[in-house]
Amino acid sequence: MKKVRFLTLGCKVNQYETQALRESLLEIGFREEAEGASDVVVINTCTVTHQADRENRYWIRRLRRENPEAKIVVTGCWVERNRKEVEALSEVNLVLPNREKQDLAERLFAGCATSEIERPRTEYDSLRISSFPGHGRAFVKIQDGCNHACSFCKVVLVRGRSRSRRLPEIIEEAARLAEAGFREMVLAGIQLGAYGLDLEPGQNLISAMEALEALPGIERIRLSSIEPTDVKPELIQAMKRFSKVCPQLHIPLQSGDDEILKRMNRRYDRLFYSDLIKTLRTEIPDFCLSMDVMVGFPGEGESHFENTLSLIGETRPIRVHAFPYSERAGTRAAQFENVPPDVMRERMKRLVRFSSEVIRKEKEGFIGRTLPVLVEENSAEGFLEGHTPHYFKVSFAGSSEEVGKSRLVRITSMEGDRLMGIGEEDRG
Repeated sequence: MKKVRFLTLGCKVNQYETQALRESLLEIGFREEAEGASDVVVINTCTVTHQADRENRYWIRRLRRENPEAKIVVTGCWVERNRKEVEALSEVNLVLPNREKQDLAERLFAGCATSEIERPRTEYDSLRISSFPGHGRAFVKIQDGCNHACSFCKVVLVRGRSRSRRLPEIIEEAARLAEAGFREMVLAGIQLGAYGLDLEPGQNLISAMEALEALPGIERIRLSSIEPTDVKPELIQAMKRFSKVCPQLHIPLQSGDDEILKRMNRRYDRLFYSDLIKTLRTEIPDFCLSMDVMVGFPGEGESHFENTLSLIGETRPIRVHAFPYSERAGTRAAQFENVPPDVMRERMKRLVRFSSEVIRKEKEGFIGRTLPVLVEENSAEGFLEGHTPHYFKVSFAGSSEEVGKSRLVRITSMEGDRLMGIGEEDRG
């Protein structure tokens, strides 16, 4: 029996696609190995930053050293724009662009390093999953590609324009995952809010939410990252109407300054973002926000940065993914003059300190509340851990038999960035 090892770098979509690759090999008799020598190693790469590119090279070299006789397969977004560079690496045996991931098993046995025929990026790929081991929630990929063209981003270059998955396939997969015991479904995509634009009229993200709302066995539906301009009034009303949809969204901010947002080619301004969050909080009880923030975009001065800090304070997120600007070849921002690295580092530290305090205060407001927690795992400290619908991570004492179940938990304190609680009776 051949052994295979997988490594995933990058986003939720990559995690989903690795699981699809995993199942395609396990179905034909491979056995997965988490460590030790394997016959095949599959590395699913990311290219969102320079650091991601460095990590790709590091892991290719390391996994070759650990698996000297293995066939090394490299796929993912790094391949899309750096294919010749990847093919030139002596450690790599097979290069698989994103749109050919579904051919992994066939290509392995064909023994060819590259494909002579490239699939067009005009249709949704037929990847599918039946489980999501190692996760308390299951991702359901419903969309790929992006119709935006942010000046700093390579996504549209490596993923192409938006393509949507057919609704019957989404329903079938979600039902299969619910049957396997997953109670929370995370709808994932590259530009999630563009779902359905390339399908027949009337199909959109709300259609997918409504279909999953009706499926038995699913307790929660969560939306992954969604662009501010894709959070339409009708989507907000759907979130309010559907009882299984979590009152939380990850809405990238990137900058809180209008001049920088314009240079980024973002499609909103500071007031639009602020008003959107106010509307969400008015319409959806206990709405919680998480966001991406970029530090040091070319042209960012001190006043621009201060505007970002003030908007973070105003919108009160519970999570902030802060990251420094990284120049990406082929993007318009690569032509701009960069912020000095020492200035970028100093601003990163300030943003992390500031946002941590905002997050702490927001979370402390839930102490004393009783919240539903979907138990996902036993922690190293012996506690049960899971998330509330608001995406708070909560730890509390309990039996391992409760993993995969929902518990009502009274929030009693906060330790570090984690809420602590006491479990109450099982939900009826």
